[in-house]
Amino acid sequence: MPYILKNNKIDKRYEEKFFEIVRGNLPDGKIELFNGLLSIKTEIIKEFLSDIIKTGGGLEKDAFDKILSLIFSVRRHKEKILNAESAENLNKAFGILADSKKSAEIRTGRFLESFSYEDVIVKRDIALEILHFYEPQKNVLWTSWVYRQDNGTGCLPYTADFLKRTWDGSPYIMPFSIREMKDEIDYLYELSGKNGLNLNRPYGADILLSYMYSDYVYKMVYAESKSLSVGVPEGFALMKKLLGIEKLEMRV
Repeated sequence: MPYILKNNKIDKRYEEKFFEIVRGNLPDGKIELFNGLLSIKTEIIKEFLSDIIKTGGGLEKDAFDKILSLIFSVRRHKEKILNAESAENLNKAFGILADSKKSAEIRTGRFLESFSYEDVIVKRDIALEILHFYEPQKNVLWTSWVYRQDNGTGCLPYTADFLKRTWDGSPYIMPFSIREMKDEIDYLYELSGKNGLNLNRPYGADILLSYMYSDYVYKMVYAESKSLSVGVPEGFALMKKLLGIEKLEMRV
């Protein structure tokens, strides 16, 4: 059974045109800039989880405020989370994510159990984004703007639509496990390399997916109203917001 991307029959003409457009809009200099900022984000998150371990779970809420601010999809929930969770429980939950001896699946499941905030999508976004930047070589970025399991939305299916996949009537595997999502991201790297798009692991797919989501947002707003689109941040600014790196520029 095919995935959203992997194992689908992609039309070669649309594939070549798609990557031609992306190459034109994502020059190597911009990709290098994003890679640098995302590396800084990894350093911040590694230091944060290391501090939880070093202090025996003694970090104050201010530390969690700063980390939650780096996750685009949970920023509007940040105040509620910090009001609902004690510092002790925050340390315990995030400390679970620091345990590299456990798989990403186990750590995510235990984080969801220990974190009492009621919105499971928000909790997943926190866990999976932290795990990606904590161990970027091992874990892929999978927040709700990349692909949301419960309703099939996100920039991954949007990207697939551009590649004009054909459908033989068989059902698709929608990624419901971290392993399946990793397969999708691996295939995205394969497609990019084959079509001359210079994306390096571990952040190349993040950059491409944020580009696609920015494209989606602008087109949706523009379709509603040309005047409203004036208020939408330009593409690279929106990409930085999605990736939670717009305020890290000063550290470059």
